[in-house]
Amino acid sequence: MHPGIGLLLEIGASRPELLLTGKALTDQGRVATVMMDAGWSPAQLRHVITDRPLPHSVRTSVGAIIAARLRAAQAYPPPAAADHHDAPPWDKPFTSATTERSSTASAARSVTEALTYRALVECAGCGVPQTAPGEDLCPACLGWPLCRTCPGPTPRTRPPRR
Repeated sequence: MHPGIGLLLEIGASRPELLLTGKALTDQGRVATVMMDAGWSPAQLRHVITDRPLPHSVRTSVGAIIAARLRAAQAYPPPAAADHHDAPPWDKPFTSATTERSSTASAARSVTEALTYRALVECAGCGVPQTAPGEDLCPACLGWPLCRTCPGPTPRTRPPRR
């Protein structure tokens, strides 16, 4: 069994709403294993997966949401491990990392913590790791039409005309 699969099973045991099984467990476990081999700690991966709640209504699958969270985190190099009292929030107990969310807490972060902390905003509707500017939903959940002037293989969405 890959270490990433073990980590995902531990997360599923403590947070049943995040439990993965079957192919999703195998696929995302391999991704987590690769990330750990690249320098991510299990605590950091647990933070990436569990720090944000699931969207209000899950329109995809929990496996897809976890895959999106891992993919978004994988786009960055692994955060450097702090070796003194400035430990990032994922090295602290889970409760203090989730209850301490204020502007004073973010202002009190050291430069190292600020560089390693990445707030990934997810759509409240479907869990996609991107929202429309000034909204808590993605353009697709807002029903924005596709832009007819944007060329390319992926049409872009645009806000409706007012």
